[in-house]
Amino acid sequence: MVNQNNSLIAELDIVFLRPEEPGSVITQGGDIDNRLKTLFDALSIPRADQIPVGDSPGKGEDPFHCLLEDDNLITGVNITVDRLLGSNCGHQGVLLLIRVDVSRIRLTFANLDISL
Repeated sequence: MVNQNNSLIAELDIVFLRPEEPGSVITQGGDIDNRLKTLFDALSIPRADQIPVGDSPGKGEDPFHCLLEDDNLITGVNITVDRLLGSNCGHQGVLLLIRVDVSRIRLTFANLDISL
């Protein structure tokens, strides 16, 4: 979706909700920077060497879309961490609310028809 060919970039606004006491996101379950890198990787197209041999989209997953061609196209991140209340997802569960603002870095014929 967001790719260099279309001269697009993305800014992410993330609300990170966990069923833990406020402030423990840094000390429980890994550093927040590692968690965010994992999230950015999950939003991006994997490199060929990251896909297990023989793996392909499952039933109902074709076409398979990724938000980002590469996580280098993320130009801004705003993170709000708070407590997830009333969750049945267990101690390891999280809820992420992600708003993506897509922008053109230059107007081209490739992105002229993209509504932003």
